Amino acid sequence: MAGFVMRKGQRIKTFATMRYFGDRVAGEGIIKDLSLSGSYIIGNVPVSIGMVLALHIFVPGEAELLLIERATVKWVTRADFGVDFDTHELKVA
Repeated sequence: MAGFVMRKGQRIKTFATMRYFGDRVAGEGIIKDLSLSGSYIIGNVPVSIGMVLALHIFVPGEAELLLIERATVKWVTRADFGVDFDTHELKVA
């Protein structure tokens, strides 16, 4: 099973809308899946590996935003990208 990597945590399939902000980057996207340690995002503004982003997630059925202050881009394929959360302290605004 060369190249097989176990996930750190369970991922929840979801389609939440969100905004992301970084150094000279501001975009909107859709989260395709989410876990406590990271997320898979389809965005409308390109990002690059290693970029640090802040995420504002609109959780369906909730009035408050889910805020993630630091998420590091780990991979990019066209408009799709994956981030790892640099903290496990998620905030609600």
